[in-house]
Amino acid sequence: MKTTRGYRISLRTWLALGIAPIALAPFTAQAQQAAAQEEIVVTGSRIARPNLTQPNPVQVVNAETIQSMGVQSTIDVVNQLPQTQNNLTPSTSNRFINGAGVSFANLRGLGEYRTLTLVDGKRHVGSLSGRNGSGGTSLVDLNQIPPSLIDRVEVVTGGASAVYGADAVAGVVNIILKKNYEGAEVTTSYKGAEAGANHVFNVNGVAGVNVGSGRGNITFAFDYNHDTGLFGRDRDFALANYTLTPNPRNGTSSDGIPDRITLYPTVSSVFAANGGAVIKTALRGAGSQYTIAVAPNGSGLVNFNRGFLLNGPPAGNTTTAGDVNGVGGDGYNPSQFLTLRVPSIRTVADTVINYQLAENIGPVKTLNFFADVKYSNSRGSTQSTPFTNGTGAVATGSNGQVGSGALAIRADNAYLPADLRSLLTANGITGANTFQITRVNADWAGSRAYNADYSVFRSVVGFNGELSNNWKYEAYYNYGRNRTVLTNKERVVDKLNQQLDATVVGGQIVCRDPAAQAAGCVPINPFVVGPLTAAQYNYAHTRTAEIATLVQENAAVNLSGDAFTYRTPFSGTVAPLSFAVGVEWRREASDDTTDFIAQQPTGYIYGNQNIGPKGSYTSREAYLELGVPVLRDLPFAKAVDLDLAYRYSKYSTSGSANTWNARMAWAINDDVKIRGGVARAVRAPNIDDLFNPPGDNFLGLADPCSVTNINAGGPQRVANCRAAGIPAGYNSNDFGNPSVRTGGNRDLKPEIGSTFTAGAVFTPTFVPGLNITADYWWVRITQGQAALDPNSILRGCYDQNVPALCGLIQRRADGSIRTVFGNTTNIGREVVRGVDLGVSYSFNLDRVGIRNYGDLTVGFDGSWVPENIIIQDPSNADQKLYRGGTAGYPHLRGTFRAVWDWNALSVTWASRFLGEQETFPNTPAEIADFNRVGTTWYHDVSAKYRWRNMTFFGGINNLADKKPPAVPFLYQGSYQQGAYATFPVTTGAAGSYDPIGRAFFVGTSIKF
Repeated sequence: MKTTRGYRISLRTWLALGIAPIALAPFTAQAQQAAAQEEIVVTGSRIARPNLTQPNPVQVVNAETIQSMGVQSTIDVVNQLPQTQNNLTPSTSNRFINGAGVSFANLRGLGEYRTLTLVDGKRHVGSLSGRNGSGGTSLVDLNQIPPSLIDRVEVVTGGASAVYGADAVAGVVNIILKKNYEGAEVTTSYKGAEAGANHVFNVNGVAGVNVGSGRGNITFAFDYNHDTGLFGRDRDFALANYTLTPNPRNGTSSDGIPDRITLYPTVSSVFAANGGAVIKTALRGAGSQYTIAVAPNGSGLVNFNRGFLLNGPPAGNTTTAGDVNGVGGDGYNPSQFLTLRVPSIRTVADTVINYQLAENIGPVKTLNFFADVKYSNSRGSTQSTPFTNGTGAVATGSNGQVGSGALAIRADNAYLPADLRSLLTANGITGANTFQITRVNADWAGSRAYNADYSVFRSVVGFNGELSNNWKYEAYYNYGRNRTVLTNKERVVDKLNQQLDATVVGGQIVCRDPAAQAAGCVPINPFVVGPLTAAQYNYAHTRTAEIATLVQENAAVNLSGDAFTYRTPFSGTVAPLSFAVGVEWRREASDDTTDFIAQQPTGYIYGNQNIGPKGSYTSREAYLELGVPVLRDLPFAKAVDLDLAYRYSKYSTSGSANTWNARMAWAINDDVKIRGGVARAVRAPNIDDLFNPPGDNFLGLADPCSVTNINAGGPQRVANCRAAGIPAGYNSNDFGNPSVRTGGNRDLKPEIGSTFTAGAVFTPTFVPGLNITADYWWVRITQGQAALDPNSILRGCYDQNVPALCGLIQRRADGSIRTVFGNTTNIGREVVRGVDLGVSYSFNLDRVGIRNYGDLTVGFDGSWVPENIIIQDPSNADQKLYRGGTAGYPHLRGTFRAVWDWNALSVTWASRFLGEQETFPNTPAEIADFNRVGTTWYHDVSAKYRWRNMTFFGGINNLADKKPPAVPFLYQGSYQQGAYATFPVTTGAAGSYDPIGRAFFVGTSIKF
């Protein structure tokens, strides 16, 4: 039983680059020969083979590199890999009210569903996606796998479904945990932002002991991590509330004048900073809407200064809000409630057991038992704006209107200030007639809060060993359960309306509705700013709950070895034909239960309707992989190998799928190796895809018929909008975000991914320590699971007059959009291609005349993605969505790293960059006064010193204190309503940038 005492990986300096390809050779010719002979299994294949003949590029991040990064979340490790784009991180999962703190890897930017995450080469139970109505996916929440327990992370890109099964379309992230440890080690660390507010505390440890006279080992590891998160009120760049506003000088979409202009710092022009009620109804003639407010103590009317409005106050009408954000004035700043990084607390305990039970039992050479039992709990919470009531239509609780619309108050309300009553009477608003107000409502219930509690239990037990012919076998059962409890603060719309409808009965102010009185209704004075009593709060405010249990069962039997040896052509060198074969069974089941209130139709509560799915599916699979030596020891062909794999999968819900790959590795000599291959991979529909009930999301739409957009489209747009009955002057900003209704589809088939890679590895023996890799890759998705983009539906209807698309749009009588329908089908197509480049050079400083000062390793790892295209509607293939180069998907990103090792001291410098990114893709260049985010650099420095049994480490992240780009929509759309809330920068680009700023970390490890 091999164990690791005081864990230290061989070739430490080389792997300290972290992202260096594992297929590269070590530094000296002698080491190269030794490594070429050592057979290892790396991600992407189940066959053990020498390094020299590995056919697939694999990126590695080891434990030492992770420690030098100063990160306490595995997603923060993965997020720095150039091969990933737009990962879901603690800075982006805040946009999902049911997914606070979940973190998913996204290789190649193809979507996290097309990245398979494994732990020790085996599947890990998935999680809820975070999206409304999610009940279960194959997505592995990386927050449940702490970096302190990781031995290394191996990342292979390109289709790997033939080896590992469904979902490995973009590639595989394989997390290898520490095991077979002897001794004990405890590590504590702290990280704090220079600007304050964000603090991270971590303590972790690993302890192991050999048992049975060295026949076995038991290793126990634990991790506790507390991240205090970060909010908009803590950072000036967030409080700037960057706002994109229609340009009043703009004429057409091709006049060379920006259609929209960025303003900052801005505040709301329709909500009062003091929390008081703003009168939406125009009571002093046209243009007076939103210009009158009620004093915070409710004593009477005051003027409300809307600030500087770029388009001026709305004139000639009594309804339009105009610019909903202005510069200066009396408005409140909604960005104070942004969650820039989700607060979380993580606790993990993991026990790994390996024990050799017997030797030489008939054909069985060794029989080993192994087990990996883990429990983890992660709790996250996020917040958003209070239960504001703004410019949208009034919600009654039963009219399908979302609860964020204006509040309607009767003219005979018992709390009316006298001067307001007189003004209403002068406008003919009396008795049961109503007027409308806006109100922030932070005094009533604070910010909206969403809490998530994720508990994961995972147990892998099995047997492995060798047969007498040196074949290796493995059989295991893998059980995983993820129990998620989500509790959200909510408000029942109808009950609040009852509390606001106050009258006087017997000298007492009471709720007007007798039935509401009997049910405990306590009236609320909307004109006074102050906290509610417990009775007032509890009548309309509540908490919704969702409990989801996702269970994964997985059993497999694997056999691998050398089938036979034979003499390779021309040279006669004897080489083995290797194989791996196995069968696998998997079951995924979810039971997601939401409470009665959450299941009610849209408009019943302030938030979305939420009905969780229930369902299950199974897969039965068999695979075969062959490692075929073609040539050996010839001029220009030291080794040529083929790797062939095939897998047959049968899904109980979506039918069968065939996947395969064919890869070649051609080692010309010790210096040059050529590699490449083709593969077919699949992503099978998960529980969400299949069983998710129809549900609404309110992420915002760009309504082409809004006055802000009607002149920015095709020549038919105006005529088509008028033909649909949408009135001139209609402004979508005057209404709440419409719903986008999507749901599962039990007829979905597996997605198909076709991949191609070709590359070279250069390890010149005449420059020991130099390693260069370059790989071209290409991925095409067909039969993709996709819903028509709602903005594409709107444009297709009003710009091209496509009847089928117009039928998916439902509007209200006033012209505003109620719902856009778009269920998922197998219509998607995507193409992504790029080039990966890796360079590392390690040398002793004696070589350059600096004697006795250790070793220096420098390296670069980068990815260039010139093309990333989505075609969502195959009937209109010319309408491509160019995702490459847009926010979150830069064409170019990379990392430079230097590591200096001198005796017990190690110093690391890392510089990573994100290339220029476009913020408004697929639109004319003049869509806004900005359309690009420039190249962004981050610099990190760290050091580590080993003294006896202790290691001290520390460093600085974001050394230059680089702030996020100063553009609207980067964080939750800057809470802007309507038109531009769905541009890509709201869908995760914030995770590419650092909102924390310069941060310092320190820590100590003690070995026993």
